[in-house]
Amino acid sequence: MPNEKRSFLFLQGPLSPFFRRLGQAIAREGAQVNRVNFCGGDVFYWPWGNTHSWQGHMYEWPQWVAELMKQYRITDLVLIGDWRPLHREAIWLAKFQGCRIWVYEEGYIRPGYITLEEDGVNAYSQLPRSPEDVHRRALEIAGKRLWEPSKAANPMLGRILKTAWNHVGNVVLWSLFHRYRTHRPYNIGRELIGHIPRLLNRSKRRRHGISVAKDMLSGHAPFYLMPLQLDADSQVRRHSPFTGMLECMALVITDFARNAPKDTFLVFKNHPLDNGLRNYRRYMRSLGRAAGCSERLRFVEEIKSGGLITKARGIILCNSTIGMMALLKNKPVYCLGESIYAMPGLAVNEKQMPLAEFWTALPPPDKALRDEFFQVIRHDALIPGNFYSPEGIDEAIAASLERMGLTGDAAGKTEEITNTVPSGNSPENSPSAAVPEAKAAPEAPTDARPADKHPEEQAEQPTGKTEGT
Repeated sequence: MPNEKRSFLFLQGPLSPFFRRLGQAIAREGAQVNRVNFCGGDVFYWPWGNTHSWQGHMYEWPQWVAELMKQYRITDLVLIGDWRPLHREAIWLAKFQGCRIWVYEEGYIRPGYITLEEDGVNAYSQLPRSPEDVHRRALEIAGKRLWEPSKAANPMLGRILKTAWNHVGNVVLWSLFHRYRTHRPYNIGRELIGHIPRLLNRSKRRRHGISVAKDMLSGHAPFYLMPLQLDADSQVRRHSPFTGMLECMALVITDFARNAPKDTFLVFKNHPLDNGLRNYRRYMRSLGRAAGCSERLRFVEEIKSGGLITKARGIILCNSTIGMMALLKNKPVYCLGESIYAMPGLAVNEKQMPLAEFWTALPPPDKALRDEFFQVIRHDALIPGNFYSPEGIDEAIAASLERMGLTGDAAGKTEEITNTVPSGNSPENSPSAAVPEAKAAPEAPTDARPADKHPEEQAEQPTGKTEGT
């Protein structure tokens, strides 16, 4: 299909100018672009230019968005977070109309990549899920170009400032979007209650993390590593058997106490963006005492994972992307939730082996399968860049246009799409008429400093039978 016949509808995107700039780039290639704003933060990042504000009740959303798709003959839907409530209905309706679905996510491999897949990501991904299918796909793409990771900086402070700018928009324009509810379980006020103390005592937590890491990395005591995920992460709440990370920790600690060798330690590493509303360290200590293994539990924050992964006997996780890092280091990985890399020959899951056996069996990944798997995801799921820094956004946009078939050899060759929805009236909250390419939106403050470097220090042996720290 020629670019001029394609019509893109953008829903919610990253908390950055990425979607607005991508929309402008798509428009320059000749396609039509429209955007739905759900909240004030969306408006702050894409304030005008083919925008439509959704201010209705959730029960009215399916009809409204279906009629919007029909009115603008939408052929492509673009979003981040294919599990968000309003996004799910839009995806099903878009598929009903024959649209292509483009889903973004943070990269399966980081840094240097973001994820862009057609039809879904993570548990909804169309990536092959068996060794046989991985091998078959690897043969199909043999000799084709694989994206190299971006070298663009992606400083954490810049991401924090852009997130803050989004929340400013939500507050300033609350009266226009008073029905909006975030997909996250906590509102910004409650999250700030957790984040502010963490910012104030970050140095103390980092010193403690470095001390514990030195203890583990320089000693001879064997240990396992469990990286924690954000409690609100859809990977935990939708794509695992757990309601949150506390429940996941409870299973792992009790199984560790019962079945792991008695001379081993279990190290929990907190997520760097944790909001502090769950006191995981305190919970670990309490459960460790109840299970009789508190002296063999450790807790670290504010350090990188690489050194701990390298030294660990094995990695136990829900479905974190840290599993990818561990597989690249040829480490045994046990996955408690649904994951694209949980299959025979890569990460172990409950279908292959109970956790009780993993502590001693520790099957490493098959190197040939692992290499083929990473070739497939680099070709089919990853693109270089990031959502936040100007250079990273530029790279991600260029690669997105190519993957979507708007530039490069595939330009204009996408399959013709027919709108099959019956005709109907305009949406109740009538969408605004199309206008020329969006002008520059107000930019959030940025920070050009490099990201903080967390050393993976080496040091001394763990201190015997001290209480879990």
